[in-house]
Amino acid sequence: MSKRLSQNVPKLRFPEFKGDWEYFKIEDIASVTSGGTPNRSEPSFWNGNIPWVTTSEIGQAEIHDSIEKITEKGLQNSSAKIFKKDTILLAMYGQGKTRGQVSILKIEAATNQACAAIALKSDFNSQFVYYFLFKEYENLRVLANDGSQKNLTAGLIKQYKVPVTHINEQEKIASFLGAVDRRLTQLRHKQELLQIYKRGVMQKLFSQQIRFKQDYYTPFPDWKRKKLSDISKPVKRSLELEKNVPVMSISAGFGFLNQKERFSQVIAGSSLDKYTLIHKGEFSYNRGASKAFPYGCIYLMKEHEEALIPFVYRTFQLTHGIKSFFAQYFLTGILDRELRKLISSSARMDGLLNIGEKDFYTLSIPFPVEEEQEKIANFITAIDQKIEAISRQIYHTERFKKGLLQKMFV
Repeated sequence: MSKRLSQNVPKLRFPEFKGDWEYFKIEDIASVTSGGTPNRSEPSFWNGNIPWVTTSEIGQAEIHDSIEKITEKGLQNSSAKIFKKDTILLAMYGQGKTRGQVSILKIEAATNQACAAIALKSDFNSQFVYYFLFKEYENLRVLANDGSQKNLTAGLIKQYKVPVTHINEQEKIASFLGAVDRRLTQLRHKQELLQIYKRGVMQKLFSQQIRFKQDYYTPFPDWKRKKLSDISKPVKRSLELEKNVPVMSISAGFGFLNQKERFSQVIAGSSLDKYTLIHKGEFSYNRGASKAFPYGCIYLMKEHEEALIPFVYRTFQLTHGIKSFFAQYFLTGILDRELRKLISSSARMDGLLNIGEKDFYTLSIPFPVEEEQEKIANFITAIDQKIEAISRQIYHTERFKKGLLQKMFV
């Protein structure tokens, strides 16, 4: 690729292309419309065979299907309309990071009214324009109205300017960036398969469907049950001195998350009286139920030397008989099965599962001898290392893509 010699050409360019790029308003190169939502109270409008896309599905590069479908009757009795394949969808509003995200339709589909449908004229490559709008995500969000919902509008989108070059150069840029996206898709799929494999293996290991042996012939002893109180003790400490200690929450599927990073503020405000000081190597159980963890979730603190967490969590340290690096897998893997014997999924108090501290620590847990613990932990750690290696590849590929987007467009 050649380097930029003019202000109106990108920093990186395929050498066979010359000349300046031009800017066009989106309304000059495309039609911009939106969809609609059939009446939810009319059953005959729903569960048909017409894909109906909402903003929650925008963000993936290509849309090949939709979660919901509408009928022809629903289409005719609403402002919904069918958009052609290769139409660009831009989320005008939605929760969290949704507003400003873009996708390309790879099917004919209808949308709701929160999606702006950008149908390009024949001299413009939809994937090229998609990548430009993808790059412009933050700038598009800034365009939003100053109202409480800070929505984008079709009028604002129509006035947004897109840099345009010859169709052949558009196609080559789109093809090159598409190859990077395909690599990312392959890596994410590989990561997902490994995560599924890990979950399946853990389930079989902790239900003892799979057992390790001491050597080729000799099995390990049967697992023995002990109360959680026999191998651990509660942590009740609080922050006594003014120190800069991160305030954390436990998120199902993610573990310990810094409240400032997750919520842009410490939820507790300035009062940390009802927070427990946890040390590295200790565990905490979040009694909040979720779809993925209906009986709560338990995690090992390993990212920080110490942190503050809500006192409503059950926080404890292991005393003997179970190794911490094994327990981080074991307790998470076996907790769900053991807790469901004590908890009804509907038993909630103040948003938390109704399990008292005494019941929690009298929980009877089967666990293996330390030598088998080590074999299990090493096996799962090896899978984790593969997942982490793919995560690093995804991270570096995403950075590479981000750099390309900045340099391949004006």
